[in-house]
Amino acid sequence: MIVVQEIVPHYRLRLFELLHQQLASAGVDLKVVYGAPNAEQAAKHDLVELPAEIGLPVRNLWLGGKVLHQPVINRLLRADLAVLPNAAKYLPNYFFWLTGRRRSPRLGFWVYHTQQRAADRSIKETISRRMMRGASWWFAYTGSTRDYLLQTGAADERITVLNNSVDVAGFRARLASVTADDLSRLSKQLGLDPKAPIGLFCGGLHRDKRLEFLFEALRCLHRQCPEFQLLVIGDGSCRHQVVQAAAQDRRIHYLGPLFGHDKAVCFRLAQLFLCPGLVGLGILDAFAAGLPLVTTDLPIHSPEIDYLQHGVNGWMTPHDPQAYADAVLDLLHAPVRRQALGQQALVDAGRHSIDAMAERYADGILRCLTSPGSV
Repeated sequence: MIVVQEIVPHYRLRLFELLHQQLASAGVDLKVVYGAPNAEQAAKHDLVELPAEIGLPVRNLWLGGKVLHQPVINRLLRADLAVLPNAAKYLPNYFFWLTGRRRSPRLGFWVYHTQQRAADRSIKETISRRMMRGASWWFAYTGSTRDYLLQTGAADERITVLNNSVDVAGFRARLASVTADDLSRLSKQLGLDPKAPIGLFCGGLHRDKRLEFLFEALRCLHRQCPEFQLLVIGDGSCRHQVVQAAAQDRRIHYLGPLFGHDKAVCFRLAQLFLCPGLVGLGILDAFAAGLPLVTTDLPIHSPEIDYLQHGVNGWMTPHDPQAYADAVLDLLHAPVRRQALGQQALVDAGRHSIDAMAERYADGILRCLTSPGSV
């Protein structure tokens, strides 16, 4: 069977390794088709190549920031099951939709949605929904994605909820390996006051992350808490905004893209995870570190926003810089509440492991391959 991906971010490597192992033990050979990034994706510096026994690199044709085409149709026709991205711009989807090829191969869609998409009535969304109705199986990012699929007419018994995840256990091990010397070294390197409160942003530096909003909220916060420090980890097309902000304010520390131990040290040093814009899988890194995530009520969040429970393991404010700054300040001044949020975040991180996601994915694939009603 084949899973089609536009590109492979680093956090997907462990998933595909586990999925390959689990399917192989059931006699199913997994191949992942993927291509090279465009300039915007490459700027994040977070992509990997898959091992030869798993990956099938192909050429990507990009248009408007999305992959328009990959030369995959002949490969897919020889597969027993092909799991495709549910993108209206992805041309191979039209081949299977218009030719009505539902038996060879079985078709699955790995479905991503946002609140905006659920309310979308555009022609593009209408086409995407009609394409998905011809699927044999649907693989939903989270529970809210399942709800969206049910609204489109998908059969509940043929939906597998994956609970999208990253290698939480691996990151926890790295966090546990951080020493007091590591923290002291980084603090001295950045010139931090040991008593200064620290927030952390970690993610792709792109428009949907609302970096300008973050820096405006930071200016509001500094009027009441001038000692507050912000660490920024990541890279992307809006990198210049972070570089400029850090040049103008010594309390903003841009560290570039970090991974492994270096990333873990930064998470251990912080008290809050700040992400006012789009929340994605970074929420699980924050939870694994016991950091409450503070975001806003935008409708553009990725499905992983399902994992956030306001006032339980994180905080959500109106999309207003002053309201956001006030919430951060309140949490800094309420250590008992902040610690309770962090403790619950740690518990919830354990509920969304990459191992459990791989098991659910493999189970859905095997059910699709063996179910008479899925052809």
